Amino acid sequence: MRLPWGPQSGHQILSAEYWSEVWVKHIENAISAATRILVILVAYFVVRFALLKILARFAHSMLAKVSKERLAAREARIKSLQTLLGSTISFVLGFVTVVMILQAAGINILPLLTTASVAGIAVGFGAQKLVRDWIAGIFILIEDQYGVGDIVTIGPVTGVVEELGMRTTRIRAEDGSLYIIPNGDISQVCNRSRPLDK
Repeated sequence: MRLPWGPQSGHQILSAEYWSEVWVKHIENAISAATRILVILVAYFVVRFALLKILARFAHSMLAKVSKERLAAREARIKSLQTLLGSTISFVLGFVTVVMILQAAGINILPLLTTASVAGIAVGFGAQKLVRDWIAGIFILIEDQYGVGDIVTIGPVTGVVEELGMRTTRIRAEDGSLYIIPNGDISQVCNRSRPLDK
């Protein structure tokens, strides 16, 4: 079969058999692409569901080992980590799925990836401080440096940790003042709430 944009005689182009073959070929290609896209979507939801379930069970098992006295602070930390890891899993799987779907649909993704890379570099340069705060927040959570309810000294500030976020830490001082400290600015922490056997 010759494609409609190739050199054809007028008789061939006008024939019903020719256009029937072209139509069948396009239908076959569309069904094949739709099948691949459906398989990719099903795989995405299955893998995402499985990974998030594993993450939730892991978080639950970690909380089960914590004493009641430390449960509130540790629960906030583990939930923050669970949310972070869950968002990361969803983003990575979503990105890979979109790329695979575009490829299955026959779309050239190289220009899109190039544009996204350039945009990512530009955003990275413009948001260096924000990225540094987030990365520092991740390490604070992973290393369990302090948690909600702990009495800490960070720089000149001493008080109770009211909130430990991915970007900032909120500390309530003894005089009632609320200090909001970017995690990227925290270089030294003195945690006064951890027992010696911790």
